Amino acid sequence: MKRLLLICLLILSITSFDSYSKDKKVSIDVMYFHTTVRCESCLKIEEHIFNTIKDVFEKELKDSLITVKSIDFWEEGNEHFEKAYKFDTQTLILSKKVNGKEVKWKNLDKIFEYAGNYLHFQKYLNEEIETFMKKK
Repeated sequence: MKRLLLICLLILSITSFDSYSKDKKVSIDVMYFHTTVRCESCLKIEEHIFNTIKDVFEKELKDSLITVKSIDFWEEGNEHFEKAYKFDTQTLILSKKVNGKEVKWKNLDKIFEYAGNYLHFQKYLNEEIETFMKKK
C-alpha cells in the first residue's frame, strides 16, 4: 500500500512538473540597434535581418515566438539599451525571454562581416537563432 502511494505521488509530481514546463512561453527578440544617421551597409544589414526572419522564421514570426525590431539607440528614451547590452555602435542583439522576462541575450558581432553577402548573412543569423532557441 505504501509503495502504491509512493508511486502515485511520484507520478503526480512528474505530471505537475511537466505541465508547469509546458506553460512557459519562450520567445526571441531580434533587435537591430542603429544610429539616426546610417550608411549603406547599415541599411543593407537591416534589410538582411528582416528578410532572413521573414523567409526562414515565417511561422515563428506569425506565432510571435520571434519578434524583430529596428531601434535607433540615439533616439531619446533608448539610451538604456547601450548600457544594458554593452554596445556603442550598430549591433544585432538576440534576447531570449521566458514568460516575458529576459533570461539571456547575445550580441551577434559578425553582422558587418556578412553584410555584403546575403546568403552568408542569412546562414549566420539562422544558425545563431536556432542555437539560441535550444540553449537554456
